[in-house]
Order: sequence, then C-alpha cells, then structure tokens
Amino acid sequence: MATVDIRPFEDGDETRIADLATTVQWPSLSDASVVRRVCTAPGSCAYAAEADGALVGFAQALGDGVLQSHLSFLAVHPDHRRRGIARLLTVAVFQATGTKRMDLITDSAEEFYAEFPHKPLQGFRIYPGAPRED
Repeated sequence: MATVDIRPFEDGDETRIADLATTVQWPSLSDASVVRRVCTAPGSCAYAAEADGALVGFAQALGDGVLQSHLSFLAVHPDHRRRGIARLLTVAVFQATGTKRMDLITDSAEEFYAEFPHKPLQGFRIYPGAPRED
C-alpha cells in the first residue's frame, strides 16, 4: 500500500481535483477554474491527498477562523477508499480552519461521519430560485 501525503492545496492541484470530481460525479467541481476559486476563496481551507504522485483525495471547508466552519467537499478516489484517507483529510481541514466546530451535510456517508464525536442536527441546502418541495 502506498504512503499517503495529506497537504494543503497547491497551485496546479485544481486540474487534478477537477478530474477527481468528474470521477466521483460532482459536475459542480469539474471545471479547474471553479476548483481554484473554491480552494483559494477567503476563509477557505483546502487539502489534497497524494499517493505515488497521484491526487487521490480532496477536502475543502469554509470557516470564520474562530468558532464555526463547514465541510463543503470531501472526496476520495474509489480505488483508494477504506484506507483512512477521508478521515485524515477531514481532520486536517478541520484543524486548518482554526474553529471549534464544523458542520456538514451528507447524502451518502452518514455512517462515516457518525464515527466522529458529533451532535446530529437537521439542516437545509438552499438554492436561489429553486422551487420549494412540499
């Protein structure tokens, strides 16, 4: 098994993160210029996971640097899952925010996130102009 390096986002990662987003079917991050803006926005903390020179994971969070952060994105290439990479990325990006708590929304990884100390809360994802679902 290859050694995995967890490190902050670097120039040039945006193309490889966009490729990973395409692999995990996240069209919102399939454009490298969008990835770059997301990862370098004010308050953004982004980390990459590399194994044998390949980018195999990515996490991005937004935070106020004091109290509150939000884990916005966490992806690991399907060929590299179940090796602890997602946990390492989550911890790294949370620590980098400098906040006391981090919220997140998931539609597919409840069991993974439940392994962290947490308090379950109900939440919403709001889209401007989206019709209301009743």
